[in-house]
Amino acid sequence: MTLSFLGRIADRYGLTVRSLLSSVTEVAGQQGVGGALQDDSEVFLNAAARDRVAALCRVPQGGLRRALPAWMREEPLGPSKERPAARLHNGVETVAAWGPACPGCVAARTGRIAPARAYLAAHQRVCPRHQYWLMSVPGSGGRVVGLAGCPEVAQAQEDHRRLLRRSPVAGSAFEVAEAVTAWWWAQKWPEETAWPARLWATVPEGEEPGRWRILARGLVTYPETVAVAGVLVDQTMRRRTQVRGHLPFCLSEPPRAHQ
Repeated sequence: MTLSFLGRIADRYGLTVRSLLSSVTEVAGQQGVGGALQDDSEVFLNAAARDRVAALCRVPQGGLRRALPAWMREEPLGPSKERPAARLHNGVETVAAWGPACPGCVAARTGRIAPARAYLAAHQRVCPRHQYWLMSVPGSGGRVVGLAGCPEVAQAQEDHRRLLRRSPVAGSAFEVAEAVTAWWWAQKWPEETAWPARLWATVPEGEEPGRWRILARGLVTYPETVAVAGVLVDQTMRRRTQVRGHLPFCLSEPPRAHQ
């Protein structure tokens, strides 16, 4: 994420990220930073601010465009187009799906132990090298959860990626599967053993069990969600059903036209 990258630059200079943004956008003693800085913030920069950041970190614009998906996402309005401006955004409504970067990978690339945040799609939540689940938690920097006791979660990501390569509808099928397993999660299944075992195997030390059950649903149900998505994209199943939005319907009962 752009703000995560700027945070690492600020740390190198002994600054806070807010101070860095103020410096990058300052013209004649006035700063062009809008919005509130929170744990789940992302920042969008206009062209003038991007030029200053590129000069500050000595990385060409092309490299920053490739490395930072939100680098050119939006042009915040300043007093004029020539003046640098930055706008902080928060929440899932304006910031794409993200999570904490794997701390082992960050340390290997930077030589330092420091937090970082990255844009993560549904099939990018597991670091296969270090066996971590990279959990997005609204209003926070996210959580990194060890998977030593749950190898099936890492295997599920491999299956998920193969599914995405094999089927053009796998992405929407996974969304439907998430709704299915979320409904299963909300039910009471006294005979169920796999999900409770996975839940307790991943709970961080000191975490309140009730809160963890809320946070960990996506992690605990991930292998089964991928399995359901695989069934939905199966050719035989697709001949029986179609997926439109999040609602499957029988081909013998075509959907009504939109009113």
